[in-house]
Amino acid sequence: MKLIVILLCCVLLCSCTVREETKIDTYYEKTYHALRIDGFESYKPQINGGNEMNAIWVSQFDMQPIYRDGNRQRSESDYREKVKTMIENLTRDGFDTVFLQLRPNGDSMYESEYYPMSKYVAGEYGGEILYDAIKIYLEIAKDANISVHAWINPYRLCSEKELKKYGKGTLYKWLSEGIGKRIDKGKDGLLYLDPSYKEATDLIVNGAKEILTKYDFNGIHIDDYFYPTEFEINDKKEFISSGYTDKGDFRRDNVNRTVKALYVATHEFDNKVFGVSPAGNIYSLSNGWYVDIYKWLKSDGYLDYVIPQLYFGFDNATCPFQKVLTDWFDAVENENIKIYIGLSASKCALGSEGVADLYAGEKGKYEWRDNKDILARSLNAINDIGADGVCIFAYSSFYNPVTGEGNILTDEERSAFIKAATTI
Repeated sequence: MKLIVILLCCVLLCSCTVREETKIDTYYEKTYHALRIDGFESYKPQINGGNEMNAIWVSQFDMQPIYRDGNRQRSESDYREKVKTMIENLTRDGFDTVFLQLRPNGDSMYESEYYPMSKYVAGEYGGEILYDAIKIYLEIAKDANISVHAWINPYRLCSEKELKKYGKGTLYKWLSEGIGKRIDKGKDGLLYLDPSYKEATDLIVNGAKEILTKYDFNGIHIDDYFYPTEFEINDKKEFISSGYTDKGDFRRDNVNRTVKALYVATHEFDNKVFGVSPAGNIYSLSNGWYVDIYKWLKSDGYLDYVIPQLYFGFDNATCPFQKVLTDWFDAVENENIKIYIGLSASKCALGSEGVADLYAGEKGKYEWRDNKDILARSLNAINDIGADGVCIFAYSSFYNPVTGEGNILTDEERSAFIKAATTI
């Protein structure tokens, strides 16, 4: 099968604590567009190994400069050319699957009945578009035999200012009830749905079903934005009235309800799959994000696959890659659930700039700076343990979205990774 996967890196999980991951993610978003880009010669590999999926996350940040040209939506012909270049890069380098972000902030990259248009396509929350960029993306990807899954963040929304400016729709109605009810506000300025409300689950599920009705995606995918980690959702009243005696159980069951409902909704459509990409620190998921991960991985009716974000080096003091990989692999007790491993190319980029991995401990602090084969060694470990595939975050870590040229910061890591994954 093919084997290659690459992407920028939402510099999360340097160590293993929930708060540390949040800090790194914030830093990543701030430095995302600071990466230097240059061109290089690419391999044309013949893939070996046994992986059945070799994927890449394509985020809103990867797509924004493709969707838009300055202050306007890019012309349709120009957009087509940019998407073709992206898909050509991926097929040439051995990718067979894309996880395309459609809903990062309670918005939509297409015209939706349930969510406002995304600023990443339309320029502002609830703006207008000239053509259906998602339809075109799917046409080009499918022609190249690339599978595309719709990636959504279920609970995270836009800012209060953006939603008030939009001034209509279900989310605006809930916001008008006041902060701390169905919608809460984080320290980052973003709004979040309160998972305890069934209406929140219904909205998320309706949005997912709309995607699969409107487009021929291969499935629905959500990542690690469950209960926020940098502030406490104000759900005291909901907890008291719920009948639960343990708030952790209450919150985990709220997330379980949404995940199970998304699984059921996805399987209402033929040959579609549903999966989750949780944060890589399996030890903190239950009481950090309130992710009932061990239940999901041994039960039917929650997941078709899991992609843990193992954004760790081998010398990480708290979460060394090999140990965490083994613990994740062992946690998948249900033989019907696939496990693909998420890797971070953005850590490579930051390491090339000399940025320390501050939460990796003294030994692991400069591992990404001093080594240019971490992804390749990670891939070897993944193959050795028998995981079903790999996925890398994110596209812009290896390619300039506009020109398609390679990112000089990750040139060596990418080359080593390709060599590890292919027979030249």
